[in-house]
Amino acid sequence: MPTGRQAKFIDSSITRKRYKKFPHSMNKKIKTVVPQSRWIPDELFQAIQKNMPVACVDLIVLRRRQKGMLETLLIKRKIYPEQRKWCLIGGRILKNEYTKDTIKRQAKEELGVSVKILPPWNETNPFAVFNDPISDKQKHFVALAYPVVITKGALNATGPEFSEARWFPLDKLPARIGFYHPKVLAMFSRAMKKGQQKPTVNLSQ
Repeated sequence: MPTGRQAKFIDSSITRKRYKKFPHSMNKKIKTVVPQSRWIPDELFQAIQKNMPVACVDLIVLRRRQKGMLETLLIKRKIYPEQRKWCLIGGRILKNEYTKDTIKRQAKEELGVSVKILPPWNETNPFAVFNDPISDKQKHFVALAYPVVITKGALNATGPEFSEARWFPLDKLPARIGFYHPKVLAMFSRAMKKGQQKPTVNLSQ
């Protein structure tokens, strides 16, 4: 364990077992989606995850392709939990961080791009809120799902938490999707088909 008994308050949780296996790595600067200056004491981090829900955002990154086909971007996780499963980009809302800043940080640090929320949704009006106490073995999520579109930048091929990023048609998603994200994507796909909510900007990228 590191001298300061610190654990990263970040999306890619590194367990005590992993610390013991790779103790030398703790002396190196680790690239994460949260600045190391925003780590919190390990005991507090563990208590938070054990005893209370964690607020986070999920990004439904969209683009429209040939013949109007709507696609969403998924990442293949390379870390525990849900390793080797396809997932949405997302992560915790940090203390003193507005939701719009969480969205900006997650998109930039993980994917290397800038995004904007698609109208009619906005920071105070997400597509949906998901209260999921069981799919993550480490924590209880309360997630705000936001449809977004890339406005600038080139997608990272890999990242701290994923080995691959790939676009999938909304009606041809992969079989192995992690966490509660199958429910998120199914609800969004149904809403699009029924015309309940339609993006009011051009999705072509």
